[in-house]
Amino acid sequence: MSKQVVIRPEDNKENVYKDRDGRMVFKRKFYEDELYKLEIELLKLQKWVISNNKRVLIIMEGRDGAGKGGTIKALTDRLNPRGFRIVALQKPTESEKNDWYFKRYISQLPQPGEIVLFDRSWYNRAGVERVMGFCTQEEYKEFIYQVLNLEQMLITSGLYIFKYFLNVSQSEQKRRIERRKTDPLRMWKLSPIDTKSLNLWDEYTEAFQKMFSRTHNAESPWILVDSTDKKRARINIARDLLSKIDYEGKEQSKVCLLADPNIVNQYSQAIFLDKKAKQSKEKKVNKNTK
Repeated sequence: MSKQVVIRPEDNKENVYKDRDGRMVFKRKFYEDELYKLEIELLKLQKWVISNNKRVLIIMEGRDGAGKGGTIKALTDRLNPRGFRIVALQKPTESEKNDWYFKRYISQLPQPGEIVLFDRSWYNRAGVERVMGFCTQEEYKEFIYQVLNLEQMLITSGLYIFKYFLNVSQSEQKRRIERRKTDPLRMWKLSPIDTKSLNLWDEYTEAFQKMFSRTHNAESPWILVDSTDKKRARINIARDLLSKIDYEGKEQSKVCLLADPNIVNQYSQAIFLDKKAKQSKEKKVNKNTK
């Protein structure tokens, strides 16, 4: 067995970080060099999936402005387009509203030999639909009752499911959403819900806490990702994903697949509440400095 890289390259602080508005973020060159090595491994993973008729579903959830779309692009940029799909569904039609909630997602699940990435998923019901009042209490309860049973059946059938939640600080979320209002290349990302979400931070926090506590288990755990630095988030999601599948040709002696626990963590109430407390403190500080 070949040796594994057990020290993350960024642990050597030299030529890795730069200061951006008081935050230490990855330098572009380090990010691109590390991502290149991970892209090679992602291609090996895809080849293994195709050759062995495996099915992989990656669910990407998170707060508005947390970087879900950019992360998906980074993970798939070098993949064979015939072996993966990105699913970002529009709001349900009237017909879909009156059908079984999961039906329109079930039809998008990966076929044998395919990787599918959900840019938001059936967990919309526990997040935005819950907070914005787009579903009834009974519909919410039905979702909570069914979702883990559904995921368990899918996993038993051979489907790999990975659930990532990108979290971002309140100040960074506001900066990103405000930027979308003026940047012509980002305006398409802006929706009325984005603007409303800025004033519903606590409501979303409560909804997400309940979602995690009710839909997290050993078979399909939630992985929480601090995406305040998008580049660090992308690198560590790729590491986490690759470390969890035993695909052919994995070269852990040449690339680090050890995710940074300061960025990526499996959900626990303590971790989520600790981050919530820090963000609440940040909110109070911002108010006092105005």
